[in-house]
Amino acid sequence: MVKANLTILALIIGAFFIPLSLLGCTENEESGGETRIFEIDNTEEVFGKADEREVTVRKHYMILNPPEDLVELKELVEKYSKDHPIEGEAKVTEGKSRTFYMYFYRESDDLPRDWQPDEGYLNTDQLEHHKNDLIASITWPDADPQKKYYCYDKSKEGKILKRMYFIEDRLVE
Repeated sequence: MVKANLTILALIIGAFFIPLSLLGCTENEESGGETRIFEIDNTEEVFGKADEREVTVRKHYMILNPPEDLVELKELVEKYSKDHPIEGEAKVTEGKSRTFYMYFYRESDDLPRDWQPDEGYLNTDQLEHHKNDLIASITWPDADPQKKYYCYDKSKEGKILKRMYFIEDRLVE
């Protein structure tokens, strides 16, 4: 009798826990396996001293399910940049030039999609600590709107396996 009860109990527990554990192995539900880019909240940086002639604008983005091919990655961030221009967002004093930086990170255990900077007293966690997950960037100044694209294939540990550098559509060796 006890053996039969234990068997039934094991079957009931298995019926609940097996589907729940398999649920964790499925594709990420929020993005559905599709590539998606969004701005990482609370990470925009605009800086330049009042007496300086240049202002720097940095914006940071997360790419869910980024393409592995670096040319496709470049095309993805280029399209995102065109569809979401940042030049009009940063208001600066007239006469100052601006340099723009758009940084794109992959999602990882160290940098989850809901990551936020932490300015705690004893513990800080800022994007500078997550360079291992930086996989693409775009830079350009106001004066020369020719954009430079940097794309990286990195190991899980952040070691650069392959990199590509483009000036607009031209691959630079």
